[in-house]
Amino acid sequence: MAGISGLIFDCDGVLVDSEKLSCGAWLPVLRRHGVAVELPDIEAFIGQSDKAVVAHFQARGAVLPADILVEREQAYFELARGRLQSFSGLREALEALQQRRFPMAVASSGAPAKIAFSLSEVGLLEFFPIRCSAIEVQRGKPAPDLFLLAASRLGLTPQTCAVVEDAVPGLEAARAAGMKAIGFPSSHPEALLRQAGAQVVIGSYAELLAQLE
Repeated sequence: MAGISGLIFDCDGVLVDSEKLSCGAWLPVLRRHGVAVELPDIEAFIGQSDKAVVAHFQARGAVLPADILVEREQAYFELARGRLQSFSGLREALEALQQRRFPMAVASSGAPAKIAFSLSEVGLLEFFPIRCSAIEVQRGKPAPDLFLLAASRLGLTPQTCAVVEDAVPGLEAARAAGMKAIGFPSSHPEALLRQAGAQVVIGSYAELLAQLE
């Protein structure tokens, strides 16, 4: 990938194998507030912010408390603690990039505490002093705002950044930001990622390093 000077990673499904747990944490919370919901209903929002989930069910008549995002975050911590894993070869790839002083950031639809918790659980927090959350921007994915914020904090132009994403809204956001879009098929098949705008799809993190050579 000629001209790429920095990498921006999504968190859930890219750095941490957490999409099932992240989605699953919504189920007991919403059910407590009278919403009949199953896992596929939440998985439809993979890549989008928690606010998008709340807005969806409120638009359908659900009466949800003002602090439901706090309630859901605590449910995720309880469900995921001690159960999270990373992906094969990822740590080795991050160590290699760190040794090259290759700029890296996380840009996630999750809240800051959730991002830090997930990375800490799998021992990757040290690689990402720059962490950007959707709560810091006006528009979440698929808008480009979050990735543009990450590029700014890296001190790079959008055109010199590549984004690693597992979800359709994230890939759309990367393209909207003018960044190279790299798909990681942990949540969706390669064909769907390419349809969403992925210019490259990697099957492993060794492939990511090879793409940067």
